[in-house]
Amino acid sequence: MFYLNKKMKEFGTIRVSIVGLGLMGGSLLDQLLGLEGFRPTIVAARDKNRIIKKLESLNISENDYVFTDDIVEAISAYERNLLVATTNIELSTMRIFADCVCDATGSVELGCDITVKALNNKVHVVSLNVEMDATVGPILNKIAKDNNVVYSGSYGDEPGSIIELFEFAKFSGFEVLHLGKGKNNKLNNYATNEMLRDEAISKGLSPRMLTSFVDGTNTMIELNAVCNATGFKPDVDGCHFIESSPKDLVDNFKLKEDGGVFNKTGTVDFVKGIHPGVFAIVKPCSEIMNYEMKFLQMGEGPNYSIYRPYHLTSIETPISIAKAVVLEESSIAPIEGAPFAETVAVAKRDIKKGEKIEGIGSDMIFGTLVDVDKSSSEDLVPIGLITEKTIAKEDIKKGVLICYNMIELDYNSSVIKLKSLQNNLTKEL
Repeated sequence: MFYLNKKMKEFGTIRVSIVGLGLMGGSLLDQLLGLEGFRPTIVAARDKNRIIKKLESLNISENDYVFTDDIVEAISAYERNLLVATTNIELSTMRIFADCVCDATGSVELGCDITVKALNNKVHVVSLNVEMDATVGPILNKIAKDNNVVYSGSYGDEPGSIIELFEFAKFSGFEVLHLGKGKNNKLNNYATNEMLRDEAISKGLSPRMLTSFVDGTNTMIELNAVCNATGFKPDVDGCHFIESSPKDLVDNFKLKEDGGVFNKTGTVDFVKGIHPGVFAIVKPCSEIMNYEMKFLQMGEGPNYSIYRPYHLTSIETPISIAKAVVLEESSIAPIEGAPFAETVAVAKRDIKKGEKIEGIGSDMIFGTLVDVDKSSSEDLVPIGLITEKTIAKEDIKKGVLICYNMIELDYNSSVIKLKSLQNNLTKEL
């Protein structure tokens, strides 16, 4: 961190645009306004009234920002050191306004448009949009490299926090056996918005967002991002969903040959009983290292858990922004050869031929994590490809993994076009 601070001072002020002003985007804006070395320049969202209400809630004076969708007016406000608020999303992706854009929309389709435009404009991207990353992150990372800029996920989001443990363990000489995260709420793959409406409102969330948490889709997507950044895979379809306390993690992550449930190492999974923590199950590389771990009361060996009891979501995002801009490094990004897993769509209820299929967080489908070999061989559809124009071509029974031949996708959508490019790239590799 000393080196990062040094490079930030050498670089000067980092200009940041933020798209999406929900909990994460609004919190990030508020934080950056008070942090030395950062200047939020543009905040963008699709609803003008929601933008203004969010700025009011953050006690940002009308004298400190200009609302405009016009580029000339935006440049004028920027030059007067005023914050630009806009529904013209394209402004947020322009190099004249930003060194880095943060996508906090949670929309796969909108996220794709923002990210591609920003990268092609030579603007770094730090994305809180893990739904997009799990679907087309590999091709977005290639576009970034082709433009000599950075595409990155964020520290603080669970995938980024897991990668911090992974990199620490690998660099220290441990063999990393398993990676994972906690789950703070019940798992009900067939949860609906109506079932969760009151709880969602009480927590300040949309019912759709809470549904994506409870039905497991969000967890699958986050673990998917970890797979693509490490080469790890789920041990079984949908993972095991272990119940454990932090101190018992090692005992619950054993191979079958050692009395456990796992078929192999190099896997991701999620755990009831350790939220909001993340963890790595590791093995020392030598006898002396194993002895030292015992001496430090980390367990009895030969495997140990490295557990971090928190992740701080967008509060940690400024670190990722700084790394991307001044060090030109990703905090988390897909590696060559990705994807290694995909979060594919499963029917929550019987779907009739001709019905429009709603996507993530809906009452119609949930996502489950599978090895990419399975998704490819069985022609399974990643849940991130399901847009508002997707239509069932045949009756689909509840619980069925949805295949491409069962549905009509919107082939004009940005995410479908990027996925096609990604598939071609994977074939070349």
